[in-house]
Amino acid sequence: MTDLLSLWGLTSGRQRTDIILPGSPERCLSRRAVEDEQGRVWMLETLLPAQFGRRERIGRALDKLSRAGLPVPAYLAGPQGRFVVEHDGQHHQLSPYIPGDPLPQPDYIEDGARGESLGRFLCRLREAAGAIHEFDDEPPFNLEGYVNELMAAMAGRRQDLHRALMPVLPVLVPLFEAWPSLPRALCHGDFHPLNIIWHGRSAAAVIDWEFTGIRPCLFDVANCLGCVGIEDPPALVRGLAPALLQTLRHGMCLDKTSLALLPEMVLGLRFAWMSEWLRRKDEEMAEIEISYMRLLANSLDTLLPAWKKLLGE
Repeated sequence: MTDLLSLWGLTSGRQRTDIILPGSPERCLSRRAVEDEQGRVWMLETLLPAQFGRRERIGRALDKLSRAGLPVPAYLAGPQGRFVVEHDGQHHQLSPYIPGDPLPQPDYIEDGARGESLGRFLCRLREAAGAIHEFDDEPPFNLEGYVNELMAAMAGRRQDLHRALMPVLPVLVPLFEAWPSLPRALCHGDFHPLNIIWHGRSAAAVIDWEFTGIRPCLFDVANCLGCVGIEDPPALVRGLAPALLQTLRHGMCLDKTSLALLPEMVLGLRFAWMSEWLRRKDEEMAEIEISYMRLLANSLDTLLPAWKKLLGE
C-alpha cells in the first residue's frame, strides 16, 4: 500500500502498523498509517464504492477550511487537483496524521478549558462557512423523518426499545415543527470530544467529517452536549458544557431562536446514537441510551432555564 503514495507525488516509505488511527474506521473500506521517505506519517483511506463523489466534495471543503486557518487535517490534492484519487478501480484519499493526547474519560466533562476550545472552533467554523458551497445542493437533513424511520424499524425488530422510547416523541414535536425554519449553517455533523485531536486541553484538529453538511446552527453543539451528558447527566450544567455555551455566546454564535430548542435538539440527536448502538449490537449502551433519553425528556423544562442562568439571562 505504501506504493500508493506515489499517486500524490510522494516517495514511498513503510506502513506504520504501530500507530492506532483515531476516528471511525468503519466509515471507509480501509484506513492505515503510512510513512513516506521523509518520515512524514499519513492516513491512507480506501473508499467504499459509493463514497467517492461526496468524499471529493468533503475534500474541497476541508481544503478551504484549512486555508482559512481552521485546524482540520485537510486531504492532500492529487493529480488534476482532485482530493479523491483513483487507482486500479479503487478510490483513495490521503491526509496528514496528527498525533494527540488521550482524552481522559470521563474526567474531560469537568474541564471548562476544553469547552472553551470547542466553542472557539465552532465559532471559527461559522465564520468560514460562507465560503463553503459544496453541500448547498444536498437535500436537507430531516430529523423527524430520521426518527420516524428508526422507530418504525424498532417496532418491527425491537419492540422493547420501541415501547421505551414512545413517551419521548411528544416532547420533540416543537423541535420538529420549527426544524425547517431554524437558522442553518455548515456543520461538522458528528462533533464530539472523541472526534477531536487534543494537545493538552486544546483542540489541535477536528477529524471525521463524513457527516458534514448544512444543518441547524446548533446541531454540532447539541451533539457535543449530548455526549457530555451521557457520561454524567448533571455535567450538562457544569464544567465543559457551560464553558462551551458561554464561549458561543461571546462569539455571537448562540442565537435565541436556536437556544430555545437546544434541549430538544440534544434529545433528538440521541436517536442517531441509538441507531449506532443497534448497528454495533451493543446492548449495554442501548440500555444506557434509553435511560438517558427518558431522563432528558423529563428534564427539558429545567435544562433550558439552567443554561440561561449560566449565560446570565
